Amino acid sequence: MVVCYTGGGTLGHVFPALAVHEELAHSNDYQAFWIGRQDPLEKEAVEHYGLSFFPIRWGKLRRYWSFRNVLDIGNICIAFFQSLRILRAQKPDVIFSKGGFVSVPPVLAAAVLHIPVVSHESDASPGLATRINARFSQCVCVPFPEGFSLLKTCKVVVTGNPIRKALVLASQQEDFQRPSFLKPSEPLILILGGSSGSAQINLLVRETLASLTKIGYVYHQCGAKDVQHLVYDHYQEVPFIDEALPLLLKHATVVVSRAGANTLAELALFGCSSLLIPLSGAASRGDQIDNAHLFERRNAARVLYPDTLDAKQFLEGISSLVGDKELREKLSINVRKLAHGTSAQHIATVLKTVKESSCSGD
Repeated sequence: MVVCYTGGGTLGHVFPALAVHEELAHSNDYQAFWIGRQDPLEKEAVEHYGLSFFPIRWGKLRRYWSFRNVLDIGNICIAFFQSLRILRAQKPDVIFSKGGFVSVPPVLAAAVLHIPVVSHESDASPGLATRINARFSQCVCVPFPEGFSLLKTCKVVVTGNPIRKALVLASQQEDFQRPSFLKPSEPLILILGGSSGSAQINLLVRETLASLTKIGYVYHQCGAKDVQHLVYDHYQEVPFIDEALPLLLKHATVVVSRAGANTLAELALFGCSSLLIPLSGAASRGDQIDNAHLFERRNAARVLYPDTLDAKQFLEGISSLVGDKELREKLSINVRKLAHGTSAQHIATVLKTVKESSCSGD
């Protein structure tokens, strides 16, 4: 089976698809490649897993007037013909679309070439790219049963969000040693801003750092473009977290995070007590607000909404959660109910089924 993976825009589109690739990698006669945007981080991540990376142009259709919409329509058209050329040459049996606007031209090209498509949406509601791709997909995999009434029910398969195998295995281990920088019984406040960091969260951390470091040890993922090299006792600043993530999630007393779908899936897997600060609707389509609402309704996280958030509320939110062990235990129990440790296996099975159905002419 030859699988074409496509998607991009952030590493949040890339890592879940790579989790599915990990599940299929040991299958007989399995081959795969990736069609994505020309981004060094995405290309490096994909090639690290042994996949060939084919870059294409990409464009985004904005919900407001912008001259860039005109330019991007041209980029989308170019990307469509680039995708046609790549798919004709590589001859995949099935396309797995992880979303983002870079995925739309390959999915449209696959429809022209009669290649079956399986799409996946990570968020609690479908984005525009997913709604477009769903029209040309045999199946649309989604994280939760609710929130997808806009999609045809017959196409929807609830799979959860796929997580890389290393994280799944790490979540099942009980013998993690305490991080060397953490004193016995010292609370760990883990700050996650997404793969690129969060300017708002970074500012709030720095405004309250003197007080935060009296509450616990602050481990702050700030993004590569906003490293300040601050020196404080009980504080560590890093641009990105990779191999250390399982250890940190295991020992975190409280995780402060954006509400990106993949981060939430990892928090659920590790049963983390979390304070979520979703990206505002003004800066996105509101997907993180939807994600945060869902976790809040399930009493699986505490949420601070970004539009009216100030440093005092931020500090009080963290302090109250660190100081309330009973609440943290309730959040941990409830968030584990949202975990899908077998999501990648489920999606791998869907891909095999769609491929076999296509071959049999069903």
